[in-house]
Amino acid sequence: MPTSDKYTFRSGSQAVAAVVATPVLSVIGAATVRGWVVGCRIKVGVTAAANGNDLLFQLARPANTPNGSGPFNGAAHDLSAPAGIVQGYTTWTTAPTVGVIVAEWVLPQTTGSSGVEYPPTDEEWQIPAIANNAANAGLHLFVTPSVNTSTPIFADLIVSI
Repeated sequence: MPTSDKYTFRSGSQAVAAVVATPVLSVIGAATVRGWVVGCRIKVGVTAAANGNDLLFQLARPANTPNGSGPFNGAAHDLSAPAGIVQGYTTWTTAPTVGVIVAEWVLPQTTGSSGVEYPPTDEEWQIPAIANNAANAGLHLFVTPSVNTSTPIFADLIVSI
């Protein structure tokens, strides 16, 4: 894990209801600095989906030129850390679409399912030094349910800058 300032970006509750890859959280850097996703936490809220269904989570680069709206800063792990350069997004003027997948996980589409993933040291998932509203900007967490049942997703991306 890089020795640097760490920030947690939280999606809040994001509902997914269709069997398509839906973005739930993006982290996008500035044009001059890179960041690294060093951890991902995901949890499924209360859902009526029947047992046997799954949620596919994919951390991916975009296949399009996404444009995030309503940027927010991550919560710094160190009280004295400077404001982060990477911005989080849960809404988009142009939503990202799945491009190159850098990591993926499957969780049961049942209430309370959760997972945590930390990449091996020196294999963190890189957020490119490309600003919002540009091709290849950011890393994006997508969820694809196996059944059309509304399911709230809560996700955290831990970012090192």
